[in-house]
Amino acid sequence: MPALGLVLSLGLVACDPQPPMTANTLQQPSQVTQTIRMAEYRVAPGDRLRVVVLSDPELSGEYEVDSAGLISPRMAGRVPVVGMTTAEIEEMLRTRYRTDGLLRVARLSVDLVARRPFYVLGEVGRPGSFPFVSGINVAQAVAIAGGFSRRASKTRMTIQRFNQTIGMEETVTEDSPVGPGDILRVPERWF
Repeated sequence: MPALGLVLSLGLVACDPQPPMTANTLQQPSQVTQTIRMAEYRVAPGDRLRVVVLSDPELSGEYEVDSAGLISPRMAGRVPVVGMTTAEIEEMLRTRYRTDGLLRVARLSVDLVARRPFYVLGEVGRPGSFPFVSGINVAQAVAIAGGFSRRASKTRMTIQRFNQTIGMEETVTEDSPVGPGDILRVPERWF
């Protein structure tokens, strides 16, 4: 009789549509996390860039992308960089310095020093903007913002991803990733 019980339980397990939780299934990042990691980072207002000109160190400096999406490197004037990668900005500055006759051979590099901040609003200890930390999730962002208030709803949190139109928000959990420029909203719970 115990053998019949074992056979029946094995048959039920084989019919289970969900695979058992293993270390592999728990560690796989969500699709949103993979998208944030794999996408090429595009510069936007609030990002801070470092331009290093090896041919003429006096032209080097750090610049914050302003609200219009421009930076003002020395002797290059105001240049639009919004939506560009650092490699595209490097090529654009090389061309500009050569075309303007400032440098015959423009050897330079552009590095991202700091990404735009993320924002936490609503029922947290200190709502506001915070410097972006790579790999951060909602729980960590809330902790940086002083933790949940007593009235916070942890089940109705939403996030507006950077470059999404206003009103386009997705419901998130504490494990959801937060990207640079994202706005996390923690609403008041219903009693």
